[in-house]
Amino acid sequence: MDKKFNFNGQDVLVQDFRKDPQQVSFLLNGKSYFFKVIQKDSGEMILEGAQRFKAQVGKANRDGDSIVMTMGREAVISSSGKKRKTVAVGAGSLTSPMPGKIFKIMKEVGSTVTKGETILILEAMKMEHAIRADKDGKVKKIMFKIGELVQGGVTLAEVE
Repeated sequence: MDKKFNFNGQDVLVQDFRKDPQQVSFLLNGKSYFFKVIQKDSGEMILEGAQRFKAQVGKANRDGDSIVMTMGREAVISSSGKKRKTVAVGAGSLTSPMPGKIFKIMKEVGSTVTKGETILILEAMKMEHAIRADKDGKVKKIMFKIGELVQGGVTLAEVE
């Protein structure tokens, strides 16, 4: 299966992408790559090929895209040919402004919040971004757990 990776805004087509619990392999620019999965737990895995490295893989969003972070780099993986949607994100939005990792959850589901109160903190580009309630109400749902990777433009929490 072909996959499209987006590295810092540039699309890269990877051919014959295969992933199973024991290995990841693909063809890029005519060269074959093979990585053995050494360890995998809760979105983090250690891969070994020419070298050993750790990668974190986020849950796929509603468009089927997921994010991978390794060696200080981020990539968005999407199915080949799928167009990426851009999402307008404003201040106080419950949507991720950019790819990152859930750093801290300040409010639990069922907690009463006032508009502007921090619900969770997203760590992205070595900065913390407060995700704040967009209205007074109760936290209905928090979509991710601490340490999980998220993409830009995904809903992180809901207030009712």
